[in-house]
Amino acid sequence: MKYILILSAALFLFQSASAQSIRSKINKGNEEYGQEKYEEALSAYQDALLDDPMNEAGVFNKGDALYKLKKYDEAVEAYQKILSSKDINMSALSFYNIGNAQFQQNKLQECINSYIKSLELNPDDFDVKYNLELARAKLKELADKQPQQQQDGQNQKQQSGEQQQGAQESEQDQQNQDKQKQENDQQEKQSDQEKEQLQEQQLDKNDKEKMDKKEAERILNALQDDEQESQKKKAPIKGRRRRAGKDW
Repeated sequence: MKYILILSAALFLFQSASAQSIRSKINKGNEEYGQEKYEEALSAYQDALLDDPMNEAGVFNKGDALYKLKKYDEAVEAYQKILSSKDINMSALSFYNIGNAQFQQNKLQECINSYIKSLELNPDDFDVKYNLELARAKLKELADKQPQQQQDGQNQKQQSGEQQQGAQESEQDQQNQDKQKQENDQQEKQSDQEKEQLQEQQLDKNDKEKMDKKEAERILNALQDDEQESQKKKAPIKGRRRRAGKDW
């Protein structure tokens, strides 16, 4: 019997010392947290949880440090471990903080549900009520903006389509203009070529006429020269008189 009492006393002293150690580490974390040294506070809480992983104070405070470090998913994971706590206030605060983390992640419907669960456990919490209405207002605002955003998106898409169509039409017009210009240039070039050909033909004709005239003069002169030379070699022709009443 005496031996059992000694063991019980030793176990009590050990548990008491362990509890004091955990409490000391949590208190150290709280001091760091108060000085906004959230990394150091998180380290102290995690050190305390090595001795007692389900220490509710350590878990809750760990969630708070993670929240301050904007590690929202990890913070929610910490709070969820103590939602079924026998301490109703602890569970209500955990739901509340989960809602806050979800709000920061813009998970509005989820955070609304978390706030409602917190109010079911503690209906008189003014802060929860305030955040709940804030989340509802923001959700409604986003819902009201959505149709307008969709309409703006459709208008932008239609405008983009019209701009694209306009660009295509402009490109087609430019192509038509280029084609028409090319045809006009070709016709003008062809017309110039035809004019040149006509001019060349006219020049050739004039040259030919000049050559024909000169050639005719040369030939005539040559014939005259030949005739004169021939007359020198022939006897003179007898002259005839005209008789009255008769033509010869």
